[in-house]
This record gives sequence, C-alpha cells and structure tokens, in this order.
Amino acid sequence: MEDFSFIQITDHHLLESEDALRDGFCPGHAFRMVMRDITQNVADKVDFIISTGDLVEPETDANYQGAIKLLGINSSAALPGPQHINIEGLKNFPFYFLPGNHDDRALVTKYLFSESKAPKLYNFTFKHKDVQFIFMDWGPKSKAYLFPETKEFLTKALQADTPSVIVCHQHVKKIGSKWLDAFLADNLSEFWEVVLPQKEKILAILSGHVHITYEDEYAGIPLLGLRSTAYPFAKADEPVVILAEPHYRYVYIHDGVLTSRIYKVNI
Repeated sequence: MEDFSFIQITDHHLLESEDALRDGFCPGHAFRMVMRDITQNVADKVDFIISTGDLVEPETDANYQGAIKLLGINSSAALPGPQHINIEGLKNFPFYFLPGNHDDRALVTKYLFSESKAPKLYNFTFKHKDVQFIFMDWGPKSKAYLFPETKEFLTKALQADTPSVIVCHQHVKKIGSKWLDAFLADNLSEFWEVVLPQKEKILAILSGHVHITYEDEYAGIPLLGLRSTAYPFAKADEPVVILAEPHYRYVYIHDGVLTSRIYKVNI
C-alpha cells in the first residue's frame, strides 16, 4: 500500500459574505485563517481535504453562494468529487465534502456537484491509493438516524476487501456531554452490528458535529472527532460556546496504519 496523507476540517457554518458575523464571531475569517495555515504548513504533503459537514448555516442559496465564492470554486464536478478549491494559495486543490445536519442536500449538490442529481442521502465510496473512503449520511437533523438505505449501503461497502476509513458528520459514541450525546442515533446499535464484524478493515471513523476535538476508540476502532473551524463547544452538559483556536486534523496512512496530528490555528 502506498503511503499518503490528507486533511480533515469540519463545521464551518459560513454566511453569505466572508465578513458576516454570527453573534459577534466571523466564521468566514476563521475559515480563511485555517486554509492559510494548511497552505503554510501541510498542503505540499497532503493529497486532498475532507470536510465533514455543516458548510453553511442556515442552508440558504445566499449562504452557499458565499461559501462557493470563499472556496474559490469555479468548475463543475460530479459526486462524490473531488471538487477543486482555490483559496489562500491552494490552487485547484482536491476537496471532498459530506453534508451535515445544517446542510441542504439539494443545495449542496446544486452548488458543489452540479454534474449530479441530488441524492436523498450522501452515501458514497471512493478509493485512494488502495484505501476505501466510505462517506455515510446520518441524515439532515441534529439527531442522527441510521436509515435502512444507509445501513444497506454500509454493509455492502464493508464487504470490499480493502482497508477503509468511515467518514460521517454525527458522532458515533458518547463524548461526555448530555446535550451533544442526545444527538446520537437511537438505533446506533444497528450501526455497530454492521461495523464490528468488519473492524479489522477499518482504519478509523472520522466525524464532526460536536465542535470538539477528541480521540477515542470503540472495540479497537479509532474514533476521531474535530473542533469546528467556526466556534468550538465546551464539553459541558448544556450548550456553551468557547473562544478557542480552530483545529484541523492532518491524517497520515502508512503501512495500513492511520495516525493523525492536530493543528491549532491562531485567528
């Protein structure tokens, strides 16, 4: 297997203009600073960027238009991508995107993947250097749900005889926050019934949604969560937004083993 690396970013909550404010905070500026840091530190080492959801909030045409302008997307693409972004020195840089609960699947497809018809759920796979990436969609609500079609898709995808990385928006194990853990799927056990028999194939599960960076495991499967590029949450039982640096995750796959490093970005 050929070694490679990629970047994970998540939960951008962009608005219709780069300088627009949400409760006094500027998601567009923070996103640009993250992309600048990626360019300065790791862009020459990675093959692509994956965003694990919530590109905008709310999910309006104006906000998606603003996000496309900020990303510098000027070409069409088909699902699952990649699209190509142009921002802060990243030129036609491969970019994969999985919608979150604040994303409208039809509008995401319209603006990022105009060569495709909008699916109900973003369940896709792609292979990169002998590693399968499984993009699975927990649905458009804050509370996750394992849809029958997603369960069927995941079962089939994990039959492939190749190492796999599962990529999703909502988290898959309690992190220790009552309000955030209430968003876990009520039928989460069905997910693990599919995944655990194939756990030797799974290099990691990447997710966003909770705006908190963590590294955990379930039955030996690494679970990697990530702080938002917009506004982080505290690991508290009630919603608490904190002032802290945005994060991105540098992921390296070497000899079939996945490791990662967190970069903090001063804004």
